[in-house]
Amino acid sequence: MRTNLIICLIIALSLVLCPVTALGEHGSGKETPKQTVSEATQAKTVKAEKYISVMSASTGNTEKVKLREYVIGSVAAEMSPLCHTQALMAQAVASYTYAIKIKEQNEKRENKAYGGADITDSPDIHQGYINEKQRKEKWKDNFEAYEKKIEDAVDSVLGSYITYNGETALAVYHSVSAGKTQSAETLWGEKIPYLISVESPGDKLAPDYISTKKLDADEFSALAKKCGVKLKGESKDWVGELTKDESGYVISVRLGSQEVSAAKFREEFELRSLSFDIEKDGESFVITCRGYGHGAGMSQYGADYMARQGSSWREILKHYYPGTEISTVAE
Repeated sequence: MRTNLIICLIIALSLVLCPVTALGEHGSGKETPKQTVSEATQAKTVKAEKYISVMSASTGNTEKVKLREYVIGSVAAEMSPLCHTQALMAQAVASYTYAIKIKEQNEKRENKAYGGADITDSPDIHQGYINEKQRKEKWKDNFEAYEKKIEDAVDSVLGSYITYNGETALAVYHSVSAGKTQSAETLWGEKIPYLISVESPGDKLAPDYISTKKLDADEFSALAKKCGVKLKGESKDWVGELTKDESGYVISVRLGSQEVSAAKFREEFELRSLSFDIEKDGESFVITCRGYGHGAGMSQYGADYMARQGSSWREILKHYYPGTEISTVAE
């Protein structure tokens, strides 16, 4: 028993020392636009391509980037280089797959979106990407070591991508789940067979798994107004029942006499996740969140946890995207 306790403590400590990099308020930022979910991709063989065009969300400029460099830059933006190599490999495949999916959809629209680019570098729109100069600025003295680790992980899996029934999968991901991932059906209202709720118990070990926000009545009322609700009467009657799915993610919140979608509530109240509770504390409201990000697809922290328990990158991806296959681009 004593030995098992020591082992568990070591595992927990190792996870704390290897946090997932979370960009923006949405964790990994996979707040996927509606068209990303609803536009079907015809089954086809993906051909190897050497370049992808990336639009900078901050400047609007578009840059043509070698695909290998893009995946390295995306993994660097979306995950900590301190994570386990197998988790970084899983992230590389997810990032590559997601980029292919977005590129395919843009080609169907004749590249009219995003200034004609294949994808943006925004984690709030698509997924993060930082170039070599930005990586040097971010990592400073650790650049060479971190760059090599991510390069090696990317080179080990480059060209592998996730498919479902022969189609490129929508490989969304997030930082930390609430202990279970969220289904696409709950999140976006559209059923996607491989984006269903799965267990992700390692996420509960994340150092920032729980977050709280305390708001006084005036602050809460002002934010509710941004949700389109004007609260009246005593503050104790302002918040009604939270409608949740079976995985514990909130679907809607009753504010006064109105129902507000959880996505809208999260956006206006700037919450870290869609798994939350609201409690009254005197004249204040305390919102407790679990996890970080929208909760669908692969949990990055969960992937790192699985890797440290001995899972391979393939096993990680199979777990978070059940029913999918790993395919290889055609030369």
